[in-house]
Amino acid sequence: MKYIRSFQIFEGVSESQFYIFGSENSQDYDVIVSVDSIPQNIDEAHNICKYWNDKLSKILTNKPLNCNLGIFKNGILVDCFKGTVDELINCIYYTYDNHKQYYPNPITKPIIRDINEKILRVARFLITFYSRTNLRPQIKAALRGDLKLKLDVLKQIDFTKMVDFPGKKEKVEDIYKVMAFQFGQVFSLIDNHESDSYTKNGIIKNYPDLKNIINRGSISNSDLETLNSYLFRFTQLIDSKLDTINLIEKI
Repeated sequence: MKYIRSFQIFEGVSESQFYIFGSENSQDYDVIVSVDSIPQNIDEAHNICKYWNDKLSKILTNKPLNCNLGIFKNGILVDCFKGTVDELINCIYYTYDNHKQYYPNPITKPIIRDINEKILRVARFLITFYSRTNLRPQIKAALRGDLKLKLDVLKQIDFTKMVDFPGKKEKVEDIYKVMAFQFGQVFSLIDNHESDSYTKNGIIKNYPDLKNIINRGSISNSDLETLNSYLFRFTQLIDSKLDTINLIEKI
């Protein structure tokens, strides 16, 4: 464990415990702040995250912040605003030591991941990047529908041909990076690399053909073909599970 830094000198800056997690070479700080409750209103919750981004930027000064909200009870994460509880628990557990921390790690052991839920979330995540393309009508229906509809859309995506992301503010390299990262994460659960799945370096270690994409390099046609191969494996995975998987994400 890296040393725990005394927080007393920052009195008045934070009244809540917080934990930094994720890749050691991330372009921002991923932080989860311990709170008593999380508003059901999404805008209100986002505003609280922005509040903590601003407040903790007085301490974590060298990179942008991406704050999340979490409810911890008896040392266990029981709810969170962004993401899923099982993924966050294990992400904090496996990546806590990548960062200088201000509070002891609240997570004492990893838990068994819900692989099917991850598949559902990745399927939704991928198609949203194409919501302003010619697939818009199918994607709108798929986002309201089940995994079968999302699978139909995924099978129509060709990364070598669909190279524009109309309506998206992110840089193209950032979009490809997060898609490659999601492929790496979901297949890490399948291929028994879960402990490596929460950092860029961990995914690159096990899926080296994703290295340039995850590192936000200039995207070549070879990279797009690589993404197509991962997409094909992903659609095959979904096809193999359609009779057994819950087709709707948990709320």
